[in-house]
Amino acid sequence: MNIQTHPHTRSSLVARRQAPAFTLVELIVVITIITILLTVGALGLKNLSKGSGISAGVPIAEAVFAEARAIAVGKGTNARVLIHAQQDSDDEFHKERYLRYMAVQYEELDADGNPSGNWVLASRGTTLPDGVYFMKDLSEESAPALESETVTLPGNSSTTCYYYTFNSEGLITSPKINGDAVPRFVIQVASLPPGQSTPVASSDAKRNMGGFVIWRSGRTSVFRHPDQIENN
Repeated sequence: MNIQTHPHTRSSLVARRQAPAFTLVELIVVITIITILLTVGALGLKNLSKGSGISAGVPIAEAVFAEARAIAVGKGTNARVLIHAQQDSDDEFHKERYLRYMAVQYEELDADGNPSGNWVLASRGTTLPDGVYFMKDLSEESAPALESETVTLPGNSSTTCYYYTFNSEGLITSPKINGDAVPRFVIQVASLPPGQSTPVASSDAKRNMGGFVIWRSGRTSVFRHPDQIENN
């Protein structure tokens, strides 16, 4: 029995058989485009993670300052924000915390209710996000200079720390305000090469920077743009 195929069906089969496939060159082009897109996406995520480090670090630091101020007012004494400032590349304790660890301490009162000179840690402290460092030079630029002192931190006998001090009224007393210059706290995405004491800012240093000023009242105001840090 002779079965005839409908002309439309035959043309469809021929079209399917003759449908062009991807050539090797076309496949290479597609793979190259995908690779470029993945690379750009990875760089974007990397920059986003750096930016998010600053976005997370600023509120962390603000919370520590708010805690110190609240303790000072609540206990009617002096309180400090401590920033780990002792570097030792051979000691993991200092290496991990250098310019990243923050803690609060307050001055105990004697029996008469006067400051006793004995400082007590209020908590175990907190650490800034990975790759984010406190920048002393930027914090002191056009602002009062920071003071430092050797204190006892959890897990170590003594450590040199920079500090900001609030009095029993919640006013900031250290660094000492001089005229219109007010204390600042600045952090930046950076790395710490072996043997260096100052963190090296990332390539996009201006973008990956943040912080706040501490007014005489003890309250803080966040820098909304890096230019505010460089211009103040």
